[in-house]
Amino acid sequence: MNLLKMNARQWAYVGVGGVALLAGVWAAPGGVQTVPEPATMPPQAEEQQVTPMPVTSAEPSQQALQKHIVVSGDTLCGIAQHYGIDLETLMAANPGVTDLIHPGDELVILPHKGVVYQVDTGDTLWDIARVYGVQVETIKSANAKSSDDIAVGEKLFIPGARWGRAEPAVARAYASRFTWPTRGEISSPFGWRWGRLHAGVDIANDLGTHVMSARAGRVIWAGWRGGYGYTVMVDHGGGYVSLYGHLDNYYVERGQYIRAGQRIASMGNTGNSTGPHLHFEVQKDGQPVDPMGLLP
Repeated sequence: MNLLKMNARQWAYVGVGGVALLAGVWAAPGGVQTVPEPATMPPQAEEQQVTPMPVTSAEPSQQALQKHIVVSGDTLCGIAQHYGIDLETLMAANPGVTDLIHPGDELVILPHKGVVYQVDTGDTLWDIARVYGVQVETIKSANAKSSDDIAVGEKLFIPGARWGRAEPAVARAYASRFTWPTRGEISSPFGWRWGRLHAGVDIANDLGTHVMSARAGRVIWAGWRGGYGYTVMVDHGGGYVSLYGHLDNYYVERGQYIRAGQRIASMGNTGNSTGPHLHFEVQKDGQPVDPMGLLP
């Protein structure tokens, strides 16, 4: 039987009692006859004819970490090619793996190029992002995280990162966890003053002197804060928050991610202040600590 060329709407195959029917064509003993298509087909019926049947894809998932169990004949190159990643990415996800793989070995498969980093003591999401040169939001999205919290031992997929870029733990990659937020002279140290705790250090300099973030993090306050005057506060993760007070102006907004050393404000004399200076505080788990113990 010669099949007529038909459009996609007409190719609906139905098997009934061994007789082949085509919507729009009927194979009958007397030859091929055209069956008129109904003039007023309900929209629902038309949609049903063109809806494709579900197809089971053999393509590996590109949305989440997977595990591959090595079988006889597997090679690292072949496994990488099968999952659409390069050999470097496969090896980055499986530290210590060599070409000598054996049936039964279990390999972690990344959804695309990148590395897996295991969180160590003292690590923060911002430090990890800085070491690997990616955005915090990129890491959060790749690991389906809704908050900035990370736990020691947790494994994070760092998309786009290259193997070997940050071999030591991120927390050990920086000898100093904080950097000086501005230049100037210490006019008042941390400690008790006038019968109350002076919870930070005052650094005096000219009005307008640049003020930088002492560490990477997320801005949680930017605006007027009582006796502090214009103030910026940054959450660095791991329980650490820094505060920059008596500012003349600020250049960041709440919710913004910033890098260490980024200019966030200019030195001022706002709030309860006796002259141009920066009041710099560091809190750990809500309690003030002497910043001098954290600065290089």
